[in-house]
Amino acid sequence: MFVPWAFAEERHIEVSRIPLRPLSGYTDSRRIWLDHRLTATEARCALTHELIHLARGHDRHQPPAVENRVRADTARLLVPWAAITAHAGSQLNAWHLAQKLGVTERVLADRLQHASATEIAELRCAAG
Repeated sequence: MFVPWAFAEERHIEVSRIPLRPLSGYTDSRRIWLDHRLTATEARCALTHELIHLARGHDRHQPPAVENRVRADTARLLVPWAAITAHAGSQLNAWHLAQKLGVTERVLADRLQHASATEIAELRCAAG
């Protein structure tokens, strides 16, 4: 399981919790700010998202296509496909599955939306 807090600490990346609404996170390519009202799960997902921006040298807001790629990569990093297939056919709704996987529903939806054809085939097979 990816632990963004440990990743940031190991790389000496400053992460601050401040009021940021309507944003949940922001980076200037050196530091990361997260909204202080985020739940632990929301903060984990937002921090991972911002770490990807930081790794790519992004600062300020990005165009929608870039944001979409970052969201897809965030979801892939936080939700291994095996974790989804392990719950295939379990009758969990999206909220419960997201809770089990330690992500937000949006991150889960992003992971499913950006699944490869091979991953979809694996999921169908696992659901039997």
